[in-house]
Amino acid sequence: MTVKVLGNSFKLRAFTHVFTFGPTFRAENSQSRRHLAEFYMVEAELSFTESLEDIMQVMEDLFKTVTSTVFSKCPRDVELFHKYIAPAQKDRLEKTLKNKFVIISYNEAVEILKQASQTFTFKPEWGCDLQTEHEKYLVKHCGEVPVFVINYPYDLKPFYMRDNEDGPQHTVAAVDLLVPGIGELCGGSLREERLPFLESRLQRLGLTDAYQWYLDLRKFGSVPHGGFGMGFERYLQYILGVENIKDVIPFPRFSHSCLL
Repeated sequence: MTVKVLGNSFKLRAFTHVFTFGPTFRAENSQSRRHLAEFYMVEAELSFTESLEDIMQVMEDLFKTVTSTVFSKCPRDVELFHKYIAPAQKDRLEKTLKNKFVIISYNEAVEILKQASQTFTFKPEWGCDLQTEHEKYLVKHCGEVPVFVINYPYDLKPFYMRDNEDGPQHTVAAVDLLVPGIGELCGGSLREERLPFLESRLQRLGLTDAYQWYLDLRKFGSVPHGGFGMGFERYLQYILGVENIKDVIPFPRFSHSCLL
């Protein structure tokens, strides 16, 4: 959860759809082509929604509208990358813009990975997070178009994601958008607006005192809502075909290299 997500929660009291765009900071010690310690993120919240489909539709519309606009407004810039950096990327993107994004559940994703002929460094198991190698395989399996993975295990996701109340394989209404060559581009969920569910989960986690202020957001009135975040640099990586995220930001700050 970021400060901007919390700010959006307050704004939903006045507006039905809100978003922010600005710097985000990541503390994990990640040394990869997809991670930065400081990056930019679009974060959106929608009120009066009780459906993941609503969230996914906004994600898909955002991606397609922004990409089409970039192509029409900055054709020479995009062409430069597609000519010298990623010659096949233009065709991939045109395919993406023409097709509906695929939707699979986390359960289906794990079964697809278990049946794969490919050997993974991290063995796919129910209850474990999807690694980059898993995400890329799922996109390939689904035809090299963006894929929504929905309904993740309850214990895998943060406390504020809405409980699906779905029996033995306990899940939450969460969604990740995976894209070719990158893996996860967006992550979101329905938010848990029911006070008893939040109180119970925070108590089990021993976080009630630390998040009493968050409980008060629900205690004194809320509405069903959900939202998501999209990393801007990963988005640029995908549409331009750039392999390393450090090459799409002017001053990359990453673990052990965060000079001020």
